[in-house]
Formats: sequence, C-alpha cells, structure tokens
Amino acid sequence: MIPRSTLRTLVLSAALVAGVGEVRAQAAQTSQAQAAPDATVPMMQRTEKLRLQGKRGESLLRPGYAVGEYTGSAKSVGKSVKALGSYSKDSMKASFSVAAPDWSAPVEGSCEGGQGRIGLGWITFDHDDLLYVCTYSQGGTPLKAAMSLALSKGSFLGNLSQPQRAGELQYQGITLRAQTKRLGGLPFGGAGKGGVMGYVITRDGVEVGGVDFNGLVPTFYLPPKGAPDRDAVAVFALTLFNFQDPGRNL
Repeated sequence: MIPRSTLRTLVLSAALVAGVGEVRAQAAQTSQAQAAPDATVPMMQRTEKLRLQGKRGESLLRPGYAVGEYTGSAKSVGKSVKALGSYSKDSMKASFSVAAPDWSAPVEGSCEGGQGRIGLGWITFDHDDLLYVCTYSQGGTPLKAAMSLALSKGSFLGNLSQPQRAGELQYQGITLRAQTKRLGGLPFGGAGKGGVMGYVITRDGVEVGGVDFNGLVPTFYLPPKGAPDRDAVAVFALTLFNFQDPGRNL
C-alpha cells in the first residue's frame, strides 16, 4: 500500500505539471496573438469573425449592439446627404459608445462633417472637401485619438456599385487605415442594393481587420484576442459601422 503522504505528493506533482502546461499553452497563445500578423495569410483566415448582435439600448433612438466582447449604443442625426453636389455637415452627426469588460469606462465617439486634423495625402481618388471626422473620450477625458474619412466625388450612378471611401484612425499610439473593399457576398453593395459593401482595415500596409456590410447582418473581422491592436481595430470598425453613409443600403 502506498502511504498517503506519497499519494498526496504524486497528486500535487501531477497538478503542478498540468498547471505548468496550461500556463505555457496560454503564454504561447498570447505570444502568437501579439506577434506581427503574417501578411501571406489572407486576413479573413487569421482574424476572428464576429456578427453584429442587437441589444437593448439607452432608448429607442439610441439602440444597443454587441460585437464579441465589445458592446455599446449609437445615435445618428440622420443619413448623410448631398446638397448642391457636396455633403451636408449638419446631416453627418453621430455619437456612439464602445465598452469592453477590461476597460475602466466606455469609449465615447463624437462625429460630424468637418476638415479634420489628420493628413490624408495618401488617398488617390478625388474626394469631397468635407470629411467625416470623429473624436473620442473615455470617462469624460479626451483620448489621444481621432479619425477622418474621405468620401469620393462623382455621380450617384457612378458610385452605385461601390462608392470609394478611405480614412485613418489614430488611436492611443496606433495608426490604422481603412478603404472600401468587398469582403464577401455578391459584387453589389449593402445587402445587394448598391453602395458601400465593406471596409478593410490595415496597419503598416498589412490587413488586420475589416467589416462586411453584405448580407442581412454586418460581419466584423478583428485581430485575435490578446493582439495589441484588437481594441483599436474594433473602435475603427464600429466607427465605420455607425456612420450613416449615403452609400449604404441605397
């Protein structure tokens, strides 16, 4: 018969080995998430695919939503429209919130038509002078974050298949860019009705996420959990989602 003290030692040793193995596995997963994304692997194969879910919001005029661990609510003044060939500043206002379990407070986004403070000289298409610009705060304190989105010029019919949009988010030391791109579905915009079909988000020229407006429910692609830019990509994707773009669901 094996003494109880020996059995207890064996059990504790086995538990210790199992614990070490679990810690190593978690460390490996964290290290993999924090590693630079492999640009040779398609973005949609190395990101987490999440569908938008509706939630109870603060009011009927400010519905709630959830994308993975991120939750929030949004309110838009109205769909952005063109007046005399240019976008109307007053119709581009929106406000929204994004919260996550490990954040001290929700991030609040405030957006409207304006000039913005981010240089968009890298954009090649002819765009409207009025930009869609956003600022962010958390717990009442402004964040070191801002977003500017340029909307392409052109006729309604000329932009019907896929209006061009491009923008940049500077968020807590991370710089991301986004451009319109079809990520899935038929080659027609928003639920097959024409317009913006989706965005791909890049960091240093490498695709790290995106949002797909095709289909009945928007689909988000975020870096894996533990990735240092997951929060920034989520905020950018939700900012683009909450924009009442005239090129959405035409």
